Amino acid sequence: MDRTRLGREFYELGLRLGGLGTVLIGSAGGSLAKALARTAGCGAALAGGEARFHDGACAACGAWLAEYYQLPASLFIRQEGDQVELFLSDGQGKRFTPAEWSGPAPACTGEWDLLAGADCAWAANRAGDFRGERGPAFASGPAALTLALERLGYTAADRPVPGAPRFEADREGFTLQVTEGAVTRTLRGADALAALADYVPEPQAMPAFRTEDGQIKQS
Repeated sequence: MDRTRLGREFYELGLRLGGLGTVLIGSAGGSLAKALARTAGCGAALAGGEARFHDGACAACGAWLAEYYQLPASLFIRQEGDQVELFLSDGQGKRFTPAEWSGPAPACTGEWDLLAGADCAWAANRAGDFRGERGPAFASGPAALTLALERLGYTAADRPVPGAPRFEADREGFTLQVTEGAVTRTLRGADALAALADYVPEPQAMPAFRTEDGQIKQS
């Protein structure tokens, strides 16, 4: 692995992204991913764009942030050992390739900013208000999955619990599988947390009963 070559590639990517305006940048897995994220941020700033670094732990969190703040791009860099993988999406969470930056030299460099608490914000937005006690559930995936399950009323465990549902997201938080009993389903949604929120039902109304004349009354 040629880290100098990687640095040039991420710097040039940052230049292209900076031409779009503001870009969200996140990383996970090690110091190389963090350094490449900063390198891309330098390119974006020198192109006149604004680099907003976030502390979200996966690519789906960055994609949600870009959509929430109506920003044109999100870059997330994942390191595993000495290998890195990048996830690049537009403001609607779709993969894209930015065009070469060819505009005039900006009057000044762009700014850097930091968005803290990204995982908590993502979980709160997707899960909404606390929905009451639902018992234990196994959670596997990004930390935000556990946060969302807790807002939905589950007691999240990091190991399977007999009789409890299993919620398993991919590492980047885009897809979700749920296992209840012997049945496993792959849930659809904008990301794993959106799929989770759609799957977990709203609190049930108070039990209803019918009177002798057939009318429904709430207890």
